Amino acid sequence: MKLTLPYGTGSMGFSLPRGCDITVLEGVKIPSLPLAEEFRRAWEDPIGLPDPEGIFNPGEKTVFVVTDHTRPTPTGEILSLIWERLEGRMTPDGATILVATGIHRPPRDDELDSILGDLRNRFQVVVHDCDRDLVEVGRSSRGTPILLNRLVVEADHVVSIGHIGMHYYAGYSGGRKNILPGVAGRSTIEANHAEMLSPGSEACVYSGNPVSEEMVEAARMVNLEFIVDVIFASDGGVAKIVIGEAEAAHAEGRAFWDEHFQVRLKERGDLVIASAGGHPKDIDLYQAYKGVYNAMRAVRDGGVVVLVAACPDGIGNEVFTSWIMRSASPADVIAIFKEEGFKLGGHEAVHLARDLNRASIYLYSEMDDRLVERFFLTPIKDLQDVVRIGRERFGDRFRTVVIPHAGDTFPLPVAG
Repeated sequence: MKLTLPYGTGSMGFSLPRGCDITVLEGVKIPSLPLAEEFRRAWEDPIGLPDPEGIFNPGEKTVFVVTDHTRPTPTGEILSLIWERLEGRMTPDGATILVATGIHRPPRDDELDSILGDLRNRFQVVVHDCDRDLVEVGRSSRGTPILLNRLVVEADHVVSIGHIGMHYYAGYSGGRKNILPGVAGRSTIEANHAEMLSPGSEACVYSGNPVSEEMVEAARMVNLEFIVDVIFASDGGVAKIVIGEAEAAHAEGRAFWDEHFQVRLKERGDLVIASAGGHPKDIDLYQAYKGVYNAMRAVRDGGVVVLVAACPDGIGNEVFTSWIMRSASPADVIAIFKEEGFKLGGHEAVHLARDLNRASIYLYSEMDDRLVERFFLTPIKDLQDVVRIGRERFGDRFRTVVIPHAGDTFPLPVAG
């Protein structure tokens, strides 16, 4: 059986023997729609608010908050379509594009060009810095000081452009997440994410998720007028666009995602081969880990996960790197967490350490073998080696689950 998985900006192929019990786990196949046509439909039928164009008036300040280089949102195309409809109600000097980086590194010039295209030269573009130019807008119900970028605080209108998918502790991406963590201060992000190990802070959980609920509170503290969120088809095209009031539109978007990308698995695999989903989801190990999170839901205890992720930027987070580098074993990572408490980036090291207690994890990537091994993973240089790994560990008839888009495929719980 020949299979092809997304890898970096391309793909990688391999074959599995017919004697294996093979399950390819993907969401419901839905056709990609022409972006402009789907945008027009969503714009003309907004969710939870009247005509979006009527909100804006000349002379007002509008901030468009957009996702950064680690997200595949078709930002330039969407912004161009929005501008076609709003150009008569505002001028370019009344609009600012704010790139929501959270704690990520700032995008390079070529990445900004890829995100915005020609719009980069038409509007003021600001890259968020989580350590500068922040305003405290209040405190959440948990007492967290909410520090946000001054631009969104002082704007007359804030519009968020992103995409909706599974997020392994915030429940779902999109919507309010462009505000917190997208344009929030470091201390606010860290306090919010410290709840990630609390009950309810799980993938595909929205209500009752303490991380997500605080994000919602933060978004309500600024003039988030509406959201424009994309839900992607499995081929990377646009499956649906939701436009409207932040909570109402997001609810419709995540219901659509659940219907198409939550997948029931009859039996967990001995071997799970999972692609993070290609660029930019496998830009670094920190981002690609989301594929491991979902793959762990599909592997049996004592099984093997093979992550296929290019990781051209290496690890991708300094704290994640530090916690692993200070540890001689996964158990040491847990000990650091117990001693030092939550630190953003370290949380992912904790998740990885827990995963390694359940299964062995191999990595097919561009990373140096020694670095991969230092992160308690086993590097492979030929993807065809998965057959050898399966046979050595489980015999000739090992049960295999293949997840081509593991970052966006959510296996529902199964026994075994």
